[in-house]
Amino acid sequence: MPTGDPAPELDSEALAAVITEFLGQFTDDQLEVAEEAGIKLNRLLLGFLEAEVLPQAMRAAELGVDPTPIFAVVTGVLRIYADALERPDAH
Repeated sequence: MPTGDPAPELDSEALAAVITEFLGQFTDDQLEVAEEAGIKLNRLLLGFLEAEVLPQAMRAAELGVDPTPIFAVVTGVLRIYADALERPDAH
C-alpha cells in the first residue's frame, strides 16, 4: 500500500522544546532531584528513536509500506511505561 509520502523525520528541536515546556511545571527542588535521571532518559529515548525506530520506519516507507503502525506500537509501549510510572499502585 504505497503512500508516496516519505517517512516522517524526527524533529529533535521540537521534541526538546516540548520536554522543556513539560519540565517548566516542576519546582526547582523537584527538578534538582530528577534532572540527572531525566536528562539520561531523554538521551536514551532519543537515541532509541533515532537508531532503532526511524530506520525501520524509513525502510518500510521506501518499500511502500505505511510506517504509522511502527510509531503506534512504540507510542503504545512508552505510554504503558509512562502510565505505570504515574500510577505505580495500580499495577
